[in-house]
Amino acid sequence: MKAVRLHEGAQVRVEEIPDPVPGRGQVRVALRAAGVCGTDLHASRGLLPIPALPVVMGHEGAGVIESVGEGVEGAAVGDRVLLLPSETCGECAPCRAGHLGLCPRAAIFGMARDGTFAERMVVPAGCVLKIPDNVPFEHGAILADAVATAYHAVATRGCISGGERVAVIGCGGVGYHAILLARLLGAGTIVAVDVSEGALRRATAAGADATVDARSDDARKSIRKAAGGDGPDVVIEYVGRKDSVELALAAVARSGRVVVGGVGTESPRLPPLLSFVGREIALLGSMGYTRAELDRVVALASSGELDLSHSITARYPLERAAEALDDLAARRGDPVRLALLPDAS
Repeated sequence: MKAVRLHEGAQVRVEEIPDPVPGRGQVRVALRAAGVCGTDLHASRGLLPIPALPVVMGHEGAGVIESVGEGVEGAAVGDRVLLLPSETCGECAPCRAGHLGLCPRAAIFGMARDGTFAERMVVPAGCVLKIPDNVPFEHGAILADAVATAYHAVATRGCISGGERVAVIGCGGVGYHAILLARLLGAGTIVAVDVSEGALRRATAAGADATVDARSDDARKSIRKAAGGDGPDVVIEYVGRKDSVELALAAVARSGRVVVGGVGTESPRLPPLLSFVGREIALLGSMGYTRAELDRVVALASSGELDLSHSITARYPLERAAEALDDLAARRGDPVRLALLPDAS
């Protein structure tokens, strides 16, 4: 089968490798779509630690089960499924609570083990979730990452309720879906903040009422003015940089919540305690999602309440995976999510 593998020296190659064989408790999925996100880009540039190379890239995927190993229950040949982005232990407290993103022993596909940039993939049966016939494979591929992750930040960590003012800093793949979901959950004014004109245009199409260029002289003031009142009640940050988190803390209203979902290595500073405590700001991290939240976004997509028709902005066959990564790096075409289609000609 064809697979996109990452080698030493940040070399991305399309290669022929043997078809994987499912063992006990495993299923083999014929992949129909794989999402390409910033994590894949960072891995391909050598910016993330990979335990062993070469490795098949990718952690977002959907397809059809084509064979099952011994002892598999609840999954059958022919099922349309999405894949979870990692294999979890199933035994720790977060796993028992259904919080897939907090398992300390999670093995992320495309990094700790072979991933979704391939024609076929073997995973534990617990790593697949059936999707309805009316959910396209390319939408199923991103539901278990870009969409469910945003839902967790907006609905669970941010607890956005009807009429609340919201700002989203970083309107790429996950931030774009945070805007869609904030609007769906009844947010009042939504302010999109980014440095890309294209990202801000797409944010407006997703439901943002106002946009702010984060490079402007006083972005904090602009965000507060656009949100109205004392500023946004909730700020969702999806950049993962020191300056963007500090901007979120500076812009949020009194008694507001700042939800940080962007992952990075920098260390932002809290405002002076007189301001941080005196304004009663809540600062919350957001990682992954729960199984129940994933079920919810699948249902929203299937019902049509959550419109993902503009979420995939470009599609590529496996042979053009390196081109897709380059396009994502250069933000060509103002991408939300890119998709690899293994069976594309």
